[in-house]
Amino acid sequence: MRVRLGASTVVFVLAAFLVAAGPHLLAIPAWLGVFVLAGVAWRGAAEFRGWRPPGRLVRIGVTFLGLGLVIAAYGTLWGRRAATALLCVMLASKLLEMYRLRDGRMVAALSFFLVATQFLFSQRLELVVWLLAACWLATIALLRIQRDEDAPRAGTGSATAPVRSTIRGAAAMMLLALPFALVLFVLFPRLASPLWGLPEEALDGRTGLSDEMSVGEIASLFEDDSPAFRVTFQGEPPPRSELYWRGPVLWRFDGRTWTRVFYVNQAPERVPDVGPGALRYTVQIEPTERRWLFALDHPARWPDRTRVSMAFELLRDEPLTALTPYDVISQPDFVDTPTLLPLYRNLALDLPEDSNPRTRRYARELRERFPDDDAALIGEVLRWFNEGPFYYSLDTAPLGRHGADEFLFDLRTGYCEYYASAFAVLMRHAGIPTRVVTGYQGGYWQAADEYLLVRNSDAHAWNEVWLEGRGWTRVDPTSAVSPTRILDGARSALPGAGGWLSADWAFQLRNQYDRLQHLWNRWVLGFDADRQESMLRRLGLQTLGLAGQAALMVAAILLLAPLAWWLRGLLAGARRTPDPLVRAWRRVEQRLGRAGPSRRAHETVREWMPRAAATLQNRDELLALADRYQRLRYGPDPADAAIRTFVERCRRWRPRFR
Repeated sequence: MRVRLGASTVVFVLAAFLVAAGPHLLAIPAWLGVFVLAGVAWRGAAEFRGWRPPGRLVRIGVTFLGLGLVIAAYGTLWGRRAATALLCVMLASKLLEMYRLRDGRMVAALSFFLVATQFLFSQRLELVVWLLAACWLATIALLRIQRDEDAPRAGTGSATAPVRSTIRGAAAMMLLALPFALVLFVLFPRLASPLWGLPEEALDGRTGLSDEMSVGEIASLFEDDSPAFRVTFQGEPPPRSELYWRGPVLWRFDGRTWTRVFYVNQAPERVPDVGPGALRYTVQIEPTERRWLFALDHPARWPDRTRVSMAFELLRDEPLTALTPYDVISQPDFVDTPTLLPLYRNLALDLPEDSNPRTRRYARELRERFPDDDAALIGEVLRWFNEGPFYYSLDTAPLGRHGADEFLFDLRTGYCEYYASAFAVLMRHAGIPTRVVTGYQGGYWQAADEYLLVRNSDAHAWNEVWLEGRGWTRVDPTSAVSPTRILDGARSALPGAGGWLSADWAFQLRNQYDRLQHLWNRWVLGFDADRQESMLRRLGLQTLGLAGQAALMVAAILLLAPLAWWLRGLLAGARRTPDPLVRAWRRVEQRLGRAGPSRRAHETVREWMPRAAATLQNRDELLALADRYQRLRYGPDPADAAIRTFVERCRRWRPRFR
């Protein structure tokens, strides 16, 4: 007999799917989200209005429409975001024909898979709450489907078990699964690298600096208060004014955009020696889809599978698609490039022709005043920035063809990108080799856990000038305009720029929450193959190998079986009734259920007895016990002696199966 899904079951299946798809709906294009929500709304309305499923042609047409929308949105079906969007759309299309148990079971089961796909994009702590809620709803949906399937056998036609008992049952199942999940997490053999390669541009490119800089890009990062990376120092951290986290170094300027050049990809001629004053620290960087690693000046030791360019940029072999820790040693007093080759001098002096004439004239005037002293010329420009009518603000106007002219002599209001770009143009016109460095500056020191939190809003741009005898030297024109930006962070320089989220209480709350996120990253996400091997080594199990480790995992799971049984009994005990009649009769039911037909949740004792007694040799004893139980339970108040006699008979009774 074909069994339909019950109304409450449909509601739970739709809820499980909707919650599982929730984070994906926030990330995919709006029209795809509308498509998915329309599928859920139609199936819910169909259940309560008694609509029949649409015809096959309609269902096929809707499915291909969803497929076309995904291709139109992403141009491909390859990639994690496109694949998960396709899964959401196909499940929404499946809802049109979800009337049978098999279809409902498929949607509920795939909701578990849909939950897992979200962790390809983010493993943040708050997602654990969503994971538990989504898995709980999917488990409830599967239990309701199973009870819908059992209902016709009992002759009731539909599931009669209360929803509340199903909800409790799903929670109990998840609780029982928890010890096994912990064993799998700790002992499942971990690989040093993923089983498959992940495509670039798979994380929606939502964070991180690029290898070019146009005015306005860093301002968009300033509005992003999410963590960029966290740093733990060995020893005292350097002062905040020295926390310049070096990223892409930009040499070429086309009048609007600064870009890298491939000439600098080669290794540096000389690597710093690790001496007194060296900084040792561990960085835990969030996934960015970029290859950049950030470090303080100048990296002397860096992680494996990473190369350092002649501009002392750290570039990973693969894009960062997961939370990545790495160790670095930096030597701050290193002299970078004491001799500048003509090729790189020309690169660091190159400017578009016929651009910024006013800046060129001003640079000529400066050179006439400081013909042989580059340091004094630079100091004069910084004094001009500091004492002149220059302001630090995110609320500024875009620049035109002669951007440096417009900024230095007309606008005079901007943030780090404006100052770094205009300063570099001015220096190059004055004949001083200059380049632009992008990265992060500062960070928030979490004193309780002793780590530095660097947010995307700490993104910054500064300059390096080449000086005779000193090599490449850092100059930050923004610090001349707004010293508080460097000493106290961008947030202090622009109070109120982030709206109510920038309020002190909200900022402190986010910082406190990040401490929990840091612990989660350290102990859960950071439990990789190396840490697992280290843990086994401390336990004296370093010679196990993968096969031995797998055997240890299986053994641990088997040993957990008694614990699961104890938890099951504990949960059952929580529902134990004080009525001795009921407790005695439940013991009879348990003995029967271990080898015979167990009593279903919707069955009364009278309904169950014919089915249970048919399997027994001592069926008459059971029928007598059942009859006695119903008389004592539902008749006039029994005497204590009658209850004790019944309890004793139940205690001694054992089933004898045919």
